[in-house]
Amino acid sequence: MREHYADTYSAFITKNPRALISALARISYGLALTPKENVSVRAFHILDPIYASKEVKEILEKKEDYDMNRDGVLDEKELEMAMEKEAESSWVKVNMLFSTHPPTYKRILLLKQIEKELETSNFSEKSLYRYI
Repeated sequence: MREHYADTYSAFITKNPRALISALARISYGLALTPKENVSVRAFHILDPIYASKEVKEILEKKEDYDMNRDGVLDEKELEMAMEKEAESSWVKVNMLFSTHPPTYKRILLLKQIEKELETSNFSEKSLYRYI
């Protein structure tokens, strides 16, 4: 919950969830794709690169299911669909009970919801934590 509170508050303060999404994706999935395991980030409670690496692997294993236009590349919409589908998985829900960090894609999906609300001016201090 700590990360969801931090993400929500940061989005509210900065009014720029897109930048937060970009940074989170770069840090998490960038580290997940590096050949050397980086546990120092894990110690700072920013994210769990080991879990992020598993997230990337699971999505890539099901790449054909999410690649709607069959071009061999997951574009932003296809990747968002993959994240939404993976976030609803029973395995993810059970795993979150024992994990120190939520899946990165769950954090990204939360920030995307906040981004939509900011665009329509429906996001306020009163509604700040209703998604958590």
